Amino acid sequence: MSLERDDIDAAVAAGVLPQTQADALNAFIAERRRARFSQNGQEDESFRFMTGFNDFFFAIGILLLGSGIAFFTIGGVETWPCAVAAALMWALSELLVRRMRLVLPGILLSVFFISFVYLAVPADLVGSSVPRFPLASPLAHTLFGITGAPLVTATKALIGTTAAGLYYWRFRLPFTLLPIGASLVALIGALVELAFGRIPVTANSLLGFTCGLAVFAVAMRYDMSDRERLTRRADCAFWLHLLAAPLIVHSLISLIVPDFIAINNAVAGAILLIVAILAILAIAIDRRALLVSALLYVGLVIAYAIGGNWTTQADTDRSLVFFGTLVILGVFVITLGVGWMPLRRRLIGLISPSIAGRLPPVPNRA
Repeated sequence: MSLERDDIDAAVAAGVLPQTQADALNAFIAERRRARFSQNGQEDESFRFMTGFNDFFFAIGILLLGSGIAFFTIGGVETWPCAVAAALMWALSELLVRRMRLVLPGILLSVFFISFVYLAVPADLVGSSVPRFPLASPLAHTLFGITGAPLVTATKALIGTTAAGLYYWRFRLPFTLLPIGASLVALIGALVELAFGRIPVTANSLLGFTCGLAVFAVAMRYDMSDRERLTRRADCAFWLHLLAAPLIVHSLISLIVPDFIAINNAVAGAILLIVAILAILAIAIDRRALLVSALLYVGLVIAYAIGGNWTTQADTDRSLVFFGTLVILGVFVITLGVGWMPLRRRLIGLISPSIAGRLPPVPNRA
């Protein structure tokens, strides 16, 4: 049985342990973990997800409850049932997240809470004179504010950001930073559309890339403040990297390679060059999210190398190319996973010490 920082904080809150002794104990545990890391190494990008099967058991119940409530609340004319559902999710969070400190149930509760708050906002905030898209369902209007006015989407995104921010302020759940960041990205996109109208595809990709870099910068700030990844800040960085990676990868490749259907040697080469640069960055910062987001594009290049342009292939050939791509891509991922730490060790040795000193350390073992 291991002693976690949350246990020490709970002991301080209960008056069992003075704050001064708690600080000394936290420092002692952190030093022991650093020594263990230096001696044995840590070859996984760890983050708190479950403390035991009890988390999974509660998560099943929350998923069943939240899905059932969503059926009775979403899509109706009245929005107040969603507000009641959000209040229920908050109450459950007080028990399961704040008191019992369960991580996986907290992730689900935060998603349901933020979603119900978002859905509780009426779609037609700007008045009935704004035309609806004729093929959109009432549920789509409620979910995305599809009324022809980006002001609605911006308002709903702002309320979603506020809800996520309140949840993080109350429960300090690292995962909540992901919906906060996602809502802010949606808000920025809606405000840009509100100011300039529909922007071209290239400008939209550039906007997504810029937002991804901003989220990445915040994630790296968390990472650099906890190089050994011993505190909750490492979990915060993990979820932000998970948001930043698809924004950066998809937007960057879309800027350079606008047409994936007519893939050719030049397009394949550009994709491989981008993935190679992202791979070096991912290995250096010891975060795999960038590479995971790039796997689809690596698969496209592999499929092109095996069978050429997919538009000229027969159905049988497409099946062979598809499953052949899966095999090669799987081997690539496994090989990279096995060689991740040796690659990091060599790469860190080539980087300037001033930069390497800000990145996660590499274990001493060979």
